[in-house]
Amino acid sequence: MDELLARLKQQEKEAFDEVMRMYKKPIFNYLRQLTGNREIAEELAQDTFVKVYFKAPGLKAVDMGMFRSWLYTIASNLARSEFRKQKVRRMFSISPVGDGREPTPVYEPTYESKLIVEEILAGIPEKYRIPLVMKEIDNFSFEEIAQILRKPIGTVKSLVFRGKQHIRAKYEPLHGEKDA
Repeated sequence: MDELLARLKQQEKEAFDEVMRMYKKPIFNYLRQLTGNREIAEELAQDTFVKVYFKAPGLKAVDMGMFRSWLYTIASNLARSEFRKQKVRRMFSISPVGDGREPTPVYEPTYESKLIVEEILAGIPEKYRIPLVMKEIDNFSFEEIAQILRKPIGTVKSLVFRGKQHIRAKYEPLHGEKDA
């Protein structure tokens, strides 16, 4: 794997293709969970790999674990930028001009559980959603999340905990009613 990183730093097409094969689907799934939108996740995943290609020569990662953290950092930062753009559009009612489309959800999950997870995650504030998805869905360690988000481990643990609290606060009362 160290050889792959060395070749990627040299911007070898074959190395980049191999990295794409390894990480395209996990990055897309991660971004889809964060954004709740298949089309946006596809765009952000593409942008992630474009950045990887052009930033590879300056890559300081020495192993695939560090590379993976670097890759997810890029994807997370792009998702944050997208969230900021969406906030601005909502605040100022900015919508795409002239595309003739209504803003309708593009992603139609195959399984009902995927829809439920996306709906639940959409109701969690971004600052809790990102670390929660990384921990519970993408199985990152707290240390990896802290490195990617550039936050102390204690803060990451707190953010994940509070994300779970949001879910409990919203959905536990529904399940508690059957006891009454």
